[in-house]
Amino acid sequence: MSFLKKDAGQKPAAVDPDALAVEQLRKAGADPSMPHETRHFLYIPGVKAAQQVARSLRRPDRRIEIETSARKGYWMVAVIQSVVVTPEAISALRAEFEAAVAPLGGEYDYWQVAVANG
Repeated sequence: MSFLKKDAGQKPAAVDPDALAVEQLRKAGADPSMPHETRHFLYIPGVKAAQQVARSLRRPDRRIEIETSARKGYWMVAVIQSVVVTPEAISALRAEFEAAVAPLGGEYDYWQVAVANG
């Protein structure tokens, strides 16, 4: 699936991937007003830096997992949290995570959502 929409003779228009994900939730039959478990993936160089990021992001409503990464020299930090998935909520989380990893040379990679039916 492409995140770019092309019009004949025009440059591709960027589509907001977070808004697209919310639309895909709706198409999957998920209630958009209900919280869904999201999983955000951060890559940080070095285990000590990964542990530092994990501590800084820890909250009672989050699970944090630190794992080795296929990326040489990097560790993956996964932040798992249930939220009502809106473009604004995902954007705010992305901004928080990017601010946490940037000073340590890390990066926010992507996020996933598990559809809650209920």
